[in-house]
Parts: sequence; C-alpha cells; structure tokens
Amino acid sequence: MTDQRNFPRLNESWQFTYRILSKGKDPKEALQQVTTNMSGGGIRFTSEEELDPEAILAIEMNSKELPSPIMALASVVWCHALEEHYEVGAEFSWIAWRDNNAQQSIANFVSSALEAKDREE
Repeated sequence: MTDQRNFPRLNESWQFTYRILSKGKDPKEALQQVTTNMSGGGIRFTSEEELDPEAILAIEMNSKELPSPIMALASVVWCHALEEHYEVGAEFSWIAWRDNNAQQSIANFVSSALEAKDREE
C-alpha cells in the first residue's frame, strides 16, 4: 500500500502549545503537548481531552532546529480514544513565523531529516 500523503512524516518530538478556538467564545487556556510525528502538512499528538473533529487549534511550536517559533492554525482531522488519553491528527490551514515560508521550511526540515536517516541505515 503506498502512502497517499502530500508531505512525508517524521517521528519527531517537538514541544508545542495549543488553544482551542471556538466561534464567539474566548479561547481556552493554552495546553502544552509534544508531537508524536509531524510533516509540512500537520501534526500528530496525544491529548488528555477529546478534541472534536474540525475543531480549530491555535498552535505555537518551538524547535532548536528552526530559527524562530512557528505559529499555526490547524483543524483536527481525527481523534481516537486510547487507554488513558486521546491520539489526535491535525492538519495545518495556516502557518507562519517572520515570513510566509514556514510550511516549506518544516517540509524541507522533515525531508532532510528523513534523507539523513536513510543514509545512516
């Protein structure tokens, strides 16, 4: 079975915070999480709470690999219950930092890291 994704995924753990945005309501308190994997198109992470599909998340990610924090909006695509938490997949709908090339920078980082991993094997 071939991978149909537009962006390759990297099993990378980056700390990030997110807030759930609801139309007409103040954003909830920021929650801190760690990515399970990521790509230029979205992230996968675990959450203590169930997130509604299509919920909009305001995300701030930090990594020593990139020059500045990444700000993003993402839509929850799926949320599955596990034993003690939930696993969540979210797709970026807007992403930026100081310029408009943030999504491409993440995609380039993921591709470079995967290529380096392949060379090591």
